[in-house]
Amino acid sequence: MENFENERAIEDVPLEKFEPTLGMLFDGYEEMFEFYKAYSRQEGFPVKKLTSKKGSDETVKYATFACGRSGKADSRSTNMLKLKPVVKTGCEAKIGGCVNEKGKWILRTLNLQHDHGLSPEKARYFPCNCRISASVKKQIKMNDSAGINIAQNFNSIVVEAGGHENVSFLEKDCRNLVDKARRLQLGEGDAMAILKYFEKK
Repeated sequence: MENFENERAIEDVPLEKFEPTLGMLFDGYEEMFEFYKAYSRQEGFPVKKLTSKKGSDETVKYATFACGRSGKADSRSTNMLKLKPVVKTGCEAKIGGCVNEKGKWILRTLNLQHDHGLSPEKARYFPCNCRISASVKKQIKMNDSAGINIAQNFNSIVVEAGGHENVSFLEKDCRNLVDKARRLQLGEGDAMAILKYFEKK
């Protein structure tokens, strides 16, 4: 198996606690969002890109990043058996920034108050934090090709990473990755079969 010491399944969270403050500067739009994501992992809430506005040069000049529970809950469903848990609470926690005259992104608006409980221990499982590194994806696919079932496949990744606390995805994510890879292989196989069929004509 590959050594994951240099590429963990989840990024390390800073040991010292930190929080956003007005006037903070960032080199770019994505850097500000990554900072907010790191803060959300520390505190235990999901995040999302809420709004953004581009300038005449088509680059983002203003953006707002919010708690993933912002907005109104939508419990409508055409299939009552597929109702999803209501996770949106109308939370107004968010940060906003824009490009200043020096080309830096500056944090201009800030609200750190949430209207719901926080779960730092579950933060790594939020969709915004779920990340399977390239090397882990490769290992999962190799294990599947070798005939290793999903449960054993996932467990081998957990053992190699040093425990569940170092893995930012669940067994179902592993299953989804394998299913997608298998579908792609089947699609490629079908395409080759059709090509060979017409070549014989």
